[in-house]
Amino acid sequence: MFCRTVALSLLLSMLCGCVEESGYLMTAAHSGSAAIGEGESPHISHLRYTRHPAAAAAPEIVPLSIITGSFSTYERAKILRAVNAWNVALNGFVRFEIVSEGNDVASSASVYWMITARHGGQNIGFPTMLAATYPVADAGGLVVIFVDRIGRRDLGAVVMHELGHVLGLGHDPKGRLMAALYHPSDQQCVDRTAAEAVAAKRNLPLAQLNWCEPGVAGASR
Repeated sequence: MFCRTVALSLLLSMLCGCVEESGYLMTAAHSGSAAIGEGESPHISHLRYTRHPAAAAAPEIVPLSIITGSFSTYERAKILRAVNAWNVALNGFVRFEIVSEGNDVASSASVYWMITARHGGQNIGFPTMLAATYPVADAGGLVVIFVDRIGRRDLGAVVMHELGHVLGLGHDPKGRLMAALYHPSDQQCVDRTAAEAVAAKRNLPLAQLNWCEPGVAGASR
């Protein structure tokens, strides 16, 4: 696993021709920390997902390796919440699986993704980049979270957005989760627009995926 990690890092830093267009999430304003109201949405506890019939076949596994020591226990819990949200939405067709260093699934997989943190102060540009996803052709890629810039923003929402890029989604100016700019109430769950985009991108049946509907207690549509 260590060799695979080093190889992927070298690909990203040296073989620029293999790196596809990156996905990212930006702030809407230049600020070292989140403005008042940019924390986790108070309505998150009311979000419910639809409950459509799950896939009968074995899911496509997308291995995710969280770099050891990159995140605190609290931050890791936020990442796991984001992974779980997508697994609920993907409903057995595709499944993110967290693997540890040395795990056979990760070491034998031809495609896997690493999630890592970057420290080093605030971005002096406008707007501020919170995270970025760098796909590598035929090898998976790297998700970088700029933890120093998260502030009071919800790390889980940031990771959920980046996992959309891992699945191949681009930014959607009319979407919520996949909007290019962070908004505390828009990126707390996998919305229907994101589910529709995944279904189209990966040729999945939309009627068997799930998405969140605020105030709806899991009713099927």
